[in-house]
Amino acid sequence: MNNFIKKYKFGSNRQLIIIAIILVSMLTTLVGCRGSKTFQGTWYSQNSDSKNLNIIFTEKKVSIDGDEYNYTQNATGTENGIKYYGIVQNGKHYSIIFPAKDRNIALMIEPDSSDDYLQGTLLFAMNKRSTPNYNNYAKKYIH
Repeated sequence: MNNFIKKYKFGSNRQLIIIAIILVSMLTTLVGCRGSKTFQGTWYSQNSDSKNLNIIFTEKKVSIDGDEYNYTQNATGTENGIKYYGIVQNGKHYSIIFPAKDRNIALMIEPDSSDDYLQGTLLFAMNKRSTPNYNNYAKKYIH
């Protein structure tokens, strides 16, 4: 270890602080790729064809009726009191939106653009407690 320190001249406090900042930044970036605990878990869902599905989110995978996909979380925010999370799966962007204060109700959309996570095509109506009705959720929460 001493040879490493001598070779790269990590003797000054300033250099150690810079290295520590870089390492913390890298770790923060890695941790930021995991899905939020807010939307992790099992969701009862319905699509536009009125097909009922189970969607299960873990830290890095989403399972839709048994088909498993890797994803990363790339955004989070609140706009006009609506909490949302952006995720990327195989290069495609999706949003998980919590349109009400009840965090057991959510929507998954495919956004129209990467600049607006709240506007797009509704893919799934989602509920943690019971199977939602896609059309009712669309009428109530999509403007």
